[in-house]
Amino acid sequence: MSHDVVDGIGTRTGTWVELLEPESCWDLISSVEVGRLGVLVDSAPEVYPVNFVVVGETVLFRTDGGTKHRGLDRSPSVCFEVDAISDVNQTGWSVMIKGRAVEVTDAERAALADDLDLHPWSVGTGTHWIRIVPREVTGRRIGYR
Repeated sequence: MSHDVVDGIGTRTGTWVELLEPESCWDLISSVEVGRLGVLVDSAPEVYPVNFVVVGETVLFRTDGGTKHRGLDRSPSVCFEVDAISDVNQTGWSVMIKGRAVEVTDAERAALADDLDLHPWSVGTGTHWIRIVPREVTGRRIGYR
């Protein structure tokens, strides 16, 4: 693993940033259960925490028919961010997915429901199953030595 040392205005010597390959990004995404969904709602960006699962190289989550779903329906271009940070070790990673939100069909949902343990954490039943189909997956790991 190689690290690019960043040394300039606003940084400290010894800070490194590693750009991650998509395969590493998917491994990291699969290691956590909650991410942040960025969606346009009435032309303004909003960010929502969602619990999710990775299915193949897509992200799947459930939602009800409120503000978030209305935004996805009107503007399906989304970003999805997952990260982990250790203040103690001064390390962390972040993965960003840019793509399109697509509602899962009833037939596909029925097939997935038996195989996935995907239950909404918030109030509601999460009647809408949404898949994020990526067009770009990027990630970085950062640390201090």
